[in-house]
Amino acid sequence: MPDKIRSFQMMIYLSLGFGAAAAVLQVGRLAGDGDAGFIIAVQVAFTVALAFFTHLITHQGGHWARWACAILWCVGLPFLIMALMLAYRSDALCGGLLAAQILVQGAAVALLFTEDAGNWFEA
Repeated sequence: MPDKIRSFQMMIYLSLGFGAAAAVLQVGRLAGDGDAGFIIAVQVAFTVALAFFTHLITHQGGHWARWACAILWCVGLPFLIMALMLAYRSDALCGGLLAAQILVQGAAVALLFTEDAGNWFEA
């Protein structure tokens, strides 16, 4: 596995940690909200999906998986930014964690399209 793919994997796991920490901070605020269960279920589903794509990309060299991951990240970016704005209004630490998550994920997805990574997927 090339260094760029290994870095992608570590960065995604780091971003999942940021997301989990932000979710823990939000649980107290969501406790009084009727939609808390739905919000938590969506966060868990997206975390599992991202971990699944990361596994496919890093362990099986899934060329289609890197494109699917990149497309889904780009489609989800407006929603990530909206969640970031809402979280930052209620808790600056939570907003900071989500901002770090977005930046790390974006950098990780960009690593999938470097020359080293491209050669590995095509091999």
